[in-house]
Amino acid sequence: MKYIYSLLLILTLSGLASCKKSFLEENNKSGITADPFYATATGLESLVNACYTPSRFWFGKEGGTSLTELGTDLFLKGGDCHHPQYATYDPVNFNSQDACLKLYWEQFYAAVNNCNTAIARMDASPLSAELKKQRLGEVHFLRALYYWIIVETWGGVHLSTEESKGVILTANRTPVEKFYELIFSDLDIAIANLDGQLVPAGGRVTKPAAEGFKARMLLTRGKYAEAATLAKKVISSYNFKLFDNYASLWDMANSNGSTNSEVIWFVNYTADDLINQDIPSLNGYTQEAAAFLPEGGHQLHTNFTPRYDFHEGVDINIADDIGFQRYAASKHLLSLYDETIDQRYRGTFKEVWYCNGGKTTKYTDMKVGDTAIYWSHKSLPAAYKQARAKKFEILDINDLYNADQSLKDNRNFIEMHKFNDPTRSGLFVWRSKRDAFVMRISEMYLIVAEAGIQPGGNLTEGLNYMNMLRTKRAVPGKEAAMTVTAANMNIDFILDERARELVGEQIRWFDLKRTNKLVEYVKKYDPDGAANVQAYHLLRPIPQSQLDAVTNKDTFTQNPGYR
Repeated sequence: MKYIYSLLLILTLSGLASCKKSFLEENNKSGITADPFYATATGLESLVNACYTPSRFWFGKEGGTSLTELGTDLFLKGGDCHHPQYATYDPVNFNSQDACLKLYWEQFYAAVNNCNTAIARMDASPLSAELKKQRLGEVHFLRALYYWIIVETWGGVHLSTEESKGVILTANRTPVEKFYELIFSDLDIAIANLDGQLVPAGGRVTKPAAEGFKARMLLTRGKYAEAATLAKKVISSYNFKLFDNYASLWDMANSNGSTNSEVIWFVNYTADDLINQDIPSLNGYTQEAAAFLPEGGHQLHTNFTPRYDFHEGVDINIADDIGFQRYAASKHLLSLYDETIDQRYRGTFKEVWYCNGGKTTKYTDMKVGDTAIYWSHKSLPAAYKQARAKKFEILDINDLYNADQSLKDNRNFIEMHKFNDPTRSGLFVWRSKRDAFVMRISEMYLIVAEAGIQPGGNLTEGLNYMNMLRTKRAVPGKEAAMTVTAANMNIDFILDERARELVGEQIRWFDLKRTNKLVEYVKKYDPDGAANVQAYHLLRPIPQSQLDAVTNKDTFTQNPGYR
């Protein structure tokens, strides 16, 4: 069986090819060309499935995470960070030659063109009327998603709703507002066409996914009352339910997005280990290492992990994962939690590693199962530390961070642990079957809360939804302590709450940009980027390969500030 799809790339001189399995299987047994192939039911389904594929290049992957979590207030570059330029805003290395941005430019414009092609060919396809309606809704949603990432990343760049055929050598500069007009139009079509089932297996787009994403877009564009109304609808109209235990939300037993009650939409992955570059599995594809490991799968379980295995008593092992140390929690992030009342701290971070037989030249009484490493996000009393220092390694927040909030050793940090996968088949199996949760129901509560603090907003309603979420996340018996008052409800508190709830879920950079807090927060809380960050960093550099390819170089120019 031959798996193909054609990624007809807008604005570039060469095409891209990739493959998928599961519901994203594209089956072209005959080898016929695109026009007659897409006129068949199999061909059209293959084209729609290809529209989903680039979501796997972004969600649950290192490149997409670097572009959304580094260079914010929440994460610093770890000891082996592959994209330090996004953390430091270094003008020498953060420029139009950036390989990761180039890859995503190509992938997302290819995705848009696939969506345009599917939309144009849908009406004439032999699919049933019901299936045609469903697939059209999916593709309109996906085009909205990709254009949102494009416009927020690069601003008013090229916009097209037509299928590209052949080489296109000119690009337009379309105003941001026009992008959002199309995004809202696409989402309205998706909502009208999709059914209201919860979340089917395989990660296909559904009506609540389209409604939830539209609520996010309405918030982004300052349409607060509409955002709150739609977010409340998603909360009340379906069977989504907040977990009683926040840690259980991230347990591998609940890693399947189709059965997790908090997940509105997800990108699905699998435990399939049969990776072949010619006939890849659901997880496998051949791509540049600029953005993610070519092995595929959800990969974030490795990226927030320190080099614990450099320390006494602990050998590297499957349960504790691989210490790739890409991203280290900032001191500011750790300060946002009160673990005595908020269960999200323990459900998100890991401070303790246990002895598993590693060498112990210093702690000679240490036995397997004993505490080997304890790194605390609090300032511990000297007597407390001294009493334990002969038994195991103990460091507190002041041992881990300098006075300027920088890490003393960026290989050693408290682990953001919620993506951990101890069920992998081997120590150096990087791919995880964990689905990437793109939208969760808690975000809808936060949208209502943020809308409520805006001028003319319903503050009482926003406060109620904030407290519904916070009391659900409370340590049992501490619900009253987790409630807040109207005096707490400002944009800084909202952003703190979004950090506590959504940390690491590839939304932070967009949140800080949306609220015009990026420069302020980086200067205040991010010692990696504080010296270099400027207002122009609200956009990313357009790849030089794109600027070189177009003939209208006088009108399609680089974003301000970049070379």
